[in-house]
Amino acid sequence: MIKKFERGPVTVLRMGRSFGRFVLYPVHAFLVGDTMIDTGAPCVRSELASLLGGKVIRTVINTHQHEDHIGGNDLLRSAFGARVLAPAGALPVLKNPRLLKLRLYQRVVWGWPAPSNGEPLPEEVMAGPYTLKAIPAPGHTPHHVCLHEPREGWLFTGDLFCGRGFKYLRADENYSLIVESLRMLAELDFGTIFCSLIGAVENGREALRDKVRFMEDLAAMVADLHDKGLPPREIRKRLLGGEGAMAPVTGGHYSKLNTILSIIHSTEPENISLME
Repeated sequence: MIKKFERGPVTVLRMGRSFGRFVLYPVHAFLVGDTMIDTGAPCVRSELASLLGGKVIRTVINTHQHEDHIGGNDLLRSAFGARVLAPAGALPVLKNPRLLKLRLYQRVVWGWPAPSNGEPLPEEVMAGPYTLKAIPAPGHTPHHVCLHEPREGWLFTGDLFCGRGFKYLRADENYSLIVESLRMLAELDFGTIFCSLIGAVENGREALRDKVRFMEDLAAMVADLHDKGLPPREIRKRLLGGEGAMAPVTGGHYSKLNTILSIIHSTEPENISLME
């Protein structure tokens, strides 16, 4: 399933594997001038080809190397002759997606991407009349980037923003790095966030600052409870509630407990027993 929306000159594509009206964990990609920012999940690549028929796409930018962001790379290279740009650290995965070592839930929800050769992302990319400035913003992955169009006040955040609140974390994400990257982005001048999870977010700078405050407050509460001797699972229960279905469905790869563990690990990386 793919649905298309227009937010001024930016085309927003919401896509994902659907069962009737229900879409499993949708992801957004964005068309800016002649440039695609991320290309969505492999499971919808044939729909993406039909939707973009007649468009001129010269460039693809991947904010990072996850399967739901590089799934249409090979399609856009073959159909449009688009060059693919990505952070240098992500390029080996684009060339060989099997390095992702996808879990069962990832294969079901998004699918395996096809290989796509890419080039290192420069500091600036011209997207038609727009200038996209690449900003390293690690945390979700070590090589994650965001894209800023200062004249238009746009910030494309990949998988870094994902809403004002925060509960779930992948096992391979870094909570403290996410907060640091968000603090840095909050100093930029922008109005609209284009988020891979949510889509277009107005009053984006305020929303991003709200998220920073939320994450800082959560980290302080976790540290306080940990100092009082509470184990991670009890801290999770008190501050974030029960896990729900997400943790068992993903085999613990995506969970509230991961959030608590990452916060604790960032404050005492050598002294805590993470499985306490």
